[in-house]
Amino acid sequence: MERYPSLGLDGTIVALSQLGQIDGDAGRLSFCGYDLHDLADHASWEEVLHLLWWGELPTTSQLAQLRTELAMARMLSASEIDLLRKLPRNGHPMDVMRAAVSLLAGLHRPAVMKPTTLFNDGLRLTAKLPILVATYLRLRAGHPTVALDADMGHAAAFLHTLNGKRPSPEEEAAFNTYLVLLAEHGLNVSTFVARMVTSAQNDLYTAISAALAALKGTAHGGANEHAMRTFLAIGDPCNVPGYIDDLLQRKARLMGVGHRIYKTEDPRVRHMRQHSDILAARPGVDSRPHDVAEAVAGYILNHPHFQARKLYPNVEFYSAPLLFQLGLPTDAFTLAFAIARMPGWIGHIREQLDVPRLVRPEAAYIGPAPRAFVPIEARG
Repeated sequence: MERYPSLGLDGTIVALSQLGQIDGDAGRLSFCGYDLHDLADHASWEEVLHLLWWGELPTTSQLAQLRTELAMARMLSASEIDLLRKLPRNGHPMDVMRAAVSLLAGLHRPAVMKPTTLFNDGLRLTAKLPILVATYLRLRAGHPTVALDADMGHAAAFLHTLNGKRPSPEEEAAFNTYLVLLAEHGLNVSTFVARMVTSAQNDLYTAISAALAALKGTAHGGANEHAMRTFLAIGDPCNVPGYIDDLLQRKARLMGVGHRIYKTEDPRVRHMRQHSDILAARPGVDSRPHDVAEAVAGYILNHPHFQARKLYPNVEFYSAPLLFQLGLPTDAFTLAFAIARMPGWIGHIREQLDVPRLVRPEAAYIGPAPRAFVPIEARG
């Protein structure tokens, strides 16, 4: 296997993109030339969507128009709500939502994607996905559906639909920043899958369903759910050293730590940590998940095992206590990741549409040499 050092496609260029630029050694990330830290501190998710789809941050009038279009598109029809009511309640939410997106294709009758219509179709699905997710989670919990407020932004609309009440400014800011941080991240696995499905001349719902399937993996977006389960299992900051040492002895993986690209701290972590800390500081809030996460982070940053391997908390690490404090069920954390990543997925799909060629890599054959067929009666 040493003859094939690029089996993981590390360093292999398979697409050209103007969207996200990552410097893993320096821990830098930018969208269309804008530093992530500036966007996280100052931009709304809607502004970032406009940037990723049209290459520029919107003007005041463009942003107002986009918010209006999103508000209109996120309204669920009676048939869409009926579909959600019929979905299983005991499956993993990522499996259920992947099925829901596929079933929506039957309602919307999508055509093969075209550059001229992709963003119109993409805006509708991008607007609906958070409401589909939140409504399904409410139905699963036995709660009534929530009427949408057209004046709410994307982050607030999701939290309002999920929790049945208008989010506080701190909650809305935290989720908006979460959406911005995860809107795009280069040619990650789910984005790569979306582009490959697109190259086969497919419809948008199929490409997004495939991206959702890839995102669920614990080595990708599914890590946030498992990081949260680790924090809940630890229970208290004082239990961190014993838990981590036992985990290392068993050679198990600490979820939410380490990244395929970043060799230093993930640039998205500082913003997740900041907002999780703000949410945890509110009166009457159970801050233990955040406190445990902080204790784990402090322990591994001074632990020789993690330092020798350049393993640092990644974006899923602090997104776990953040999403927990915003009211999401633990098994639905990766759905929040999908909601955030829609602009990046669709931006990459649009770029792929300009490459009218099926992506068809090859595998290096390492099986037996040519040999003669032996009739079954001669095989003994």
